[in-house]
Amino acid sequence: MKNLLLLAFAAALALPSIVASAAIPQTAAVNNGATFILANFGADGGFSGASPGANMDAIYALRAAGFDPSKDVTAAGKSPVTYLKANAASLTKPADAAKAVLAAQALGLDPTSVAGTNLVAAVSAGFDTVKGTYAADDFSQSIAMLGLACTGNTVPVTAVAELKSTQLADGGWGFQGTSDPDTTAIATQALLAAGLPNTDASVTKAITWFKTNQLSDGGWGFPPDSNTNSTAYVVQALIAAGQSLAIPQYVKAGASPTSYLLSQQNADGSFNGFDTLVATVQVVPALAGRTFCNAAATPITQPAPTGPLPTKATPTPTPSATASPATPVPTASPTTTATTPAASPTTAPQPPATGSGAESSSPPLAIILAALALLAASATAATLARR
Repeated sequence: MKNLLLLAFAAALALPSIVASAAIPQTAAVNNGATFILANFGADGGFSGASPGANMDAIYALRAAGFDPSKDVTAAGKSPVTYLKANAASLTKPADAAKAVLAAQALGLDPTSVAGTNLVAAVSAGFDTVKGTYAADDFSQSIAMLGLACTGNTVPVTAVAELKSTQLADGGWGFQGTSDPDTTAIATQALLAAGLPNTDASVTKAITWFKTNQLSDGGWGFPPDSNTNSTAYVVQALIAAGQSLAIPQYVKAGASPTSYLLSQQNADGSFNGFDTLVATVQVVPALAGRTFCNAAATPITQPAPTGPLPTKATPTPTPSATASPATPVPTASPTTTATTPAASPTTAPQPPATGSGAESSSPPLAIILAALALLAASATAATLARR
């Protein structure tokens, strides 16, 4: 019995470290990730030749980290503002325009007037009033909805209904009838942003899917491997839904979603992934505790650069040991299909709930109760074993 008590006491002492690993925000990791993103600053004001979609992700990743990306300027006077203005007119597909809407907001620009382009109108112009869709796939449909809802624009009720109708029987969303973590996470955020409460059946079924499909290392991905991109998206969805990332729901043998992401950060601040820049711009907001909807509202707490930033001409993606190039993770800028003009919106936009990090850490009382529960369970097990 003495050994049993010692075991329980040791487990109780371990609990705070488990909780700490699950806490968000992770400021040091976020700052290091932002440093890597800025190290990939390109001569055109974009980021190392990345796709337009990944560039938009980089803009609100920096804002989520507390930086003002509009202040990042090259020696030639180019900045992310320059990049967005130069590319705005070409972003005609709803999901591409929606990402640009979010980036414009993060840069302090008016999304309805970026170098003469109304990005909000570009999203709405691709809405099919008959089908209720912005795109043929749920991932792009969700991105389009987020671009509107997160910037105070209404989402047609038919778009919400259409996304809800494509939820699969297991509670997830995906491609070709199979649920995947990326699509499920983005769809969950989109429904919450469009005004659904976190008690809505579609949201609760998605949460169940996340719990059921979390892998043993604390992350999500395409079994048997977790990957940083998928895990970051799921973390954002859980924060948006008001879920705690701490014990017991999302900690498996001491591994949490946060500890998994932290384990994938490299010395230069990047995160492992098939493309380290894409992985990093997606992980930084998650570890900062920010969602698609509130990244642009992050207080600017980081100092602006004192001079022109050095630029990097070409991307240098580094394959990850855990992510395969064949992995069908829809993390790049999505493609969509433009159709007919938008219908009249009905659903009032509502930013999702956004856990701040305090919510992700259990209070001391929870630790004590967990330790007592462990002690009781251990004593019961010992009694049964003796019988």
